[in-house]
Amino acid sequence: MSQLVKMQFAKTRQVLAKLLEDASPEMISIIPKGFNNNIHWQVGHILGAGELFLFKGQENLPKTYNEFFGTGTKPADWTGDVPSIETLLEQLNEQLVRINEIPDESFNQALSKPFIGNETVGELAAFGAFHEALHLGQIQSLKRIIKAAQENN
Repeated sequence: MSQLVKMQFAKTRQVLAKLLEDASPEMISIIPKGFNNNIHWQVGHILGAGELFLFKGQENLPKTYNEFFGTGTKPADWTGDVPSIETLLEQLNEQLVRINEIPDESFNQALSKPFIGNETVGELAAFGAFHEALHLGQIQSLKRIIKAAQENN
């Protein structure tokens, strides 16, 4: 199971990087009507959630990341120096290296207490991969909506 979960993270990150290749700085910052967040927030949220689910917190990231990208946050409330999309993508790649270094046997370990209905490291990792793919879908939708709006103007 652990290799499949690690492959899922790698695949999601690969698709994310490809999806953002042609995204302009303007595109990543647009919040379409009906949405609370933009592509920039989605990428930062994927990074922060990966830390939370796989590394028990965000010790590997600046503390401000949770203020920018945590659940319930939105770009409209951002103040201070928000990390660039390039920085976030670099950190996602670094995080993927750390994900791949997680020993396979640790996926069977029980969590000290259940978290979001998950009881083992492997269950939480699988949930993290699902969560990441969910936000990748949001990024795809945002990009399509923004492109369509730009083409109609």
